[in-house]
Amino acid sequence: MNNVMMPEMGEGVIEGTVSRWLKSAGDTVAQYEPILEIETDKVTTEAMAEVGGVLLEILVPEGETVEVGTVLAYIGEAGESVPESVVEPSQPSQTPTAVAIPSSSPQPPSNGTPKRYTGRISPVVGRIAAEHDVDLNLVVGTGMNGRITKKDILAYVEGRQSETPQPVVKEVVTPAPVHPVISTIPAPVPQPSALSPATTDEVVPLTGIRRSIAEHMVRSKRTSPHVTTVFEFDFTAVAAHRAANKAQFARDGVNLTYTAYLVAATVAALKQHPMVNSSWS
Repeated sequence: MNNVMMPEMGEGVIEGTVSRWLKSAGDTVAQYEPILEIETDKVTTEAMAEVGGVLLEILVPEGETVEVGTVLAYIGEAGESVPESVVEPSQPSQTPTAVAIPSSSPQPPSNGTPKRYTGRISPVVGRIAAEHDVDLNLVVGTGMNGRITKKDILAYVEGRQSETPQPVVKEVVTPAPVHPVISTIPAPVPQPSALSPATTDEVVPLTGIRRSIAEHMVRSKRTSPHVTTVFEFDFTAVAAHRAANKAQFARDGVNLTYTAYLVAATVAALKQHPMVNSSWS
């Protein structure tokens, strides 16, 4: 039986997310066949089986982030029993003859509680800490040897924001006018909020790559100068079509402008690339 491990995707990358399993438990797997997709904050790639056999059991479900070297699944022969627990390669093995060597500095008791910041973090954790001005010594790491994971830093940021007192807004009462005024302006129609999508919208789960893109765009918005890019297009065919049909539209009481052509082009583009017509929530 062979273990399917979370591979090291690059220098400084110490964790990855199981994006999608391409095989299910009980499926036959050929050697070097892709069996799952792994996602980091930089790339999504396929992981292949080093040996052929049967995918006996999947240990890490889709969407879960684990450290490099974590056992994700087992591949073996059909009917082969799966061990109840396996010591990960990154964990040092202990023998009954091990002798504890006294240390000059006191060590915290090993009671199973999470450890504090140890100085080793992933790039995405460093970016989130810098963006939100987080002192990593205040964050409790639940990773191996007290390492701070992405879930730890995000939970700390959300908890700190919820504890921040909200400013008190005082209501200013405006006195009524002396002479009554009859308003003929209709009441504004409430618009759907970006945080409450309409029933026809599709909510797409956030991926690590899109989160990194959003973080970089926000950082660029804050630090980079803003410019306007202008592209020139040949409108000869559009102008000729408008000139040939302008009179016909005018007889129907419609002024044919270039806006109609731009709207038609936008609709065609959005049908081909619907993700452009999306909002962050």
